[in-house]
Amino acid sequence: METFTKDASSGAAGLRKEVLNPGLCTVCGACVGYCPYIKTFGEQVAIIHDCKVCDGVCYRLCPRSFTDYEMLRHSVFEDADFDPVLGTHTSLYFARAKEAEIRSRGQYGGVVTALALFAMQQGLIDCALVAGGVPSGAQPFLCSSSEHILESAGSKYTAVPTLSLFQEAVRNDFQRIGVVGRPCQVTACRKMQQEKEINGQRLALVIGLFCFWSLSAGVYSFLKEKGLGNCSRMDIPKDGVDFRQENGEQIKIPLEEIRPYIKDTCLACYDPLSELADVSVGSTEQYPGWNTLVVRTQKGKQLVEAASAVGVIELQTYPLERLPLLRQAVFQKKQRVLKRPDRSYIGLPAGEKDIFVEGGEEQ
Repeated sequence: METFTKDASSGAAGLRKEVLNPGLCTVCGACVGYCPYIKTFGEQVAIIHDCKVCDGVCYRLCPRSFTDYEMLRHSVFEDADFDPVLGTHTSLYFARAKEAEIRSRGQYGGVVTALALFAMQQGLIDCALVAGGVPSGAQPFLCSSSEHILESAGSKYTAVPTLSLFQEAVRNDFQRIGVVGRPCQVTACRKMQQEKEINGQRLALVIGLFCFWSLSAGVYSFLKEKGLGNCSRMDIPKDGVDFRQENGEQIKIPLEEIRPYIKDTCLACYDPLSELADVSVGSTEQYPGWNTLVVRTQKGKQLVEAASAVGVIELQTYPLERLPLLRQAVFQKKQRVLKRPDRSYIGLPAGEKDIFVEGGEEQ
């Protein structure tokens, strides 16, 4: 394990010094709700008053405070085989929702929406924390019904502080809380499960998203300037950024116009595939109507198999010819991150860093 010397204060002062001031906050929302001095303002986290607690839960939950990946992996997967590139997984599929309505509301194949709906209908979760709203105005949302999940379907691409609603879910006596989140939020969820004082054990299902970067809130003003302030859907294929207006009009803009809004902290993210989730879902980058689905935990496997058995989702074997492309993209991402000076929050087992920094390129 790499060594890491953290600030003497591992409370709000440490969070400010190590995460907020250097611009490493991912706006996951995990630190919000436990302390009256930490608030979210739109898509920004701020400490509004000095806190004298030296060992604060806010610091411990943060995905950009020191993260012992070996410990978290063991807490989730125990001794299962580990793939340093893609993370622990049991299966890899192309998948899509069977219902056309879910596919039309969701992103690509609608798998995240379908699995979240199925988990709620089966009683595996009694609420879900998601990014709601529209791409031009996203916000955290606590879904307590199937209708809420459908209303929140589709990717938002901005850093929505979804986990800021966890304590609201606890106060409302939800016992089995599901989360749909970015990789940083998935990491925060696994840290939360280590903290009984905040009822972290109520996290019952974690659906992770593929995320190589997210956009800052500044993109909202950009969209308004482009006449896209009312866009209802957003997608980022290889050849640009696609928007759909409320009236159904389709508009495409060059990806280079969006790149200035990528959050700097995303460039320091070691985990683009939500490796600590129960299942991870992303695009295929080739087949628009399908998702890539990575099954990771036994809980995730049971969910996917049950959903497939009753026709909620459709599965296809992941094409072997696509696997090297996925592995290379993740390998290169991790390689770039481990060469950055601000990657000191990443605690890895001995030798893992060498695989990427000294291992050349993924074959």
